[in-house]
Amino acid sequence: MASLSHLTTWAMCDEVLARLGIKLATYQHQTANIDYAEEVAGRTATNTATRLAKATADVARYTTDVARPGQTPVELRRAQSALITATAQRDHLALDTTAQTGTEAYMDEVGTDQIDGQVAVITARINEVTAHRATLSA
Repeated sequence: MASLSHLTTWAMCDEVLARLGIKLATYQHQTANIDYAEEVAGRTATNTATRLAKATADVARYTTDVARPGQTPVELRRAQSALITATAQRDHLALDTTAQTGTEAYMDEVGTDQIDGQVAVITARINEVTAHRATLSA
């Protein structure tokens, strides 16, 4: 723990408080950025889930179309092409829905915890220096 005995004047305390204030603002900014990224990711996940549901329905519909008897070769080719496209779209979207799991999600949480810890430490130090400053003579 940092020793307050190093701070012997108001000016020293003021300088430390100013520098701690900058550090605190930096970590608070990072927290705001993380919150924003999580909000955007949530919206993206909802959008991706909606698109995945549509692509899955399209695969089912085009699978039925391909199996329909009595089609001309052109109709069958169109249905097969549509099925291939819908399947690729569905598979691509399914990958997107699993991108932020496991190791990546855990490491993101570690980063958030680290920033929260820094904010707590800096806030505690600001409170200590402020209280210490009050004990010093001008």
